Amino acid sequence: MRLEKYIYLFFVAISVYALASCHQTSAQEQRDAEKNLLKKYIKKYHEDVYPQGSGLYYVEFKAGTGDSIVNGNYVKVFYRGYLIEDNDTMGVQDGYMFDASGNFEPFGFTVGTSSVIAGWDEAILHMKQGGEAKWIIPSTIAYAGANQGTIPPYSTLVFYVKVLKVYRSTDTFQTIQKVPGDFLN
Repeated sequence: MRLEKYIYLFFVAISVYALASCHQTSAQEQRDAEKNLLKKYIKKYHEDVYPQGSGLYYVEFKAGTGDSIVNGNYVKVFYRGYLIEDNDTMGVQDGYMFDASGNFEPFGFTVGTSSVIAGWDEAILHMKQGGEAKWIIPSTIAYAGANQGTIPPYSTLVFYVKVLKVYRSTDTFQTIQKVPGDFLN
C-alpha cells in the first residue's frame, strides 16, 4: 500500500507540473503583449510621433543648445525610467519606476561604447546639452527577453531624460590636463 501511495503522489506531482507549464507564457506571447501595450501607449499619449527605424520613439520637450551629441562624447544626464502598465482604473500609463539617477548626482556615460542599452546610445544622439526628452524604448533595443530583476522580459521602457552636460573628447582631455596636482604636469 505504501508503494501505491508513492506512485499516486508521483503522478499527481507530474500532472500538476504539466498543468503549470501549460499556463506559462511563451516568448512570442510576451512579444505580442509588449507590442499591443506599446500601441495603446502611443495612441493615448503620442499619436503624432512615429518610431525611428529601430522602433525608438523620441519625444522632445525642450531643445538643447550647442552641437549635437556624437559617438565618443561623454554625457551627464538626469533620468527616470518607467515600465508601461495597463490597468482597469487608470488605463495605459507610466507605471513602476524601476530606476532613476536621483536629483543631485547625474548619470554619466560615453556615447557609442555599448556601456548602456542600444536604445540609450541611439536616443542620446537626438539631443543637445540642456535638452529634455522622453524616450520610449522597445525591448528589441533594450533587454529583449532577458529578465533584469525589476524589468520583466520583453518590456518597453520609458525614460524621461535631461542632458546636463556634454563633454567632447577634446574637452575631456583638456580638463584632465588642467587638473591641479595632476601627476602628468
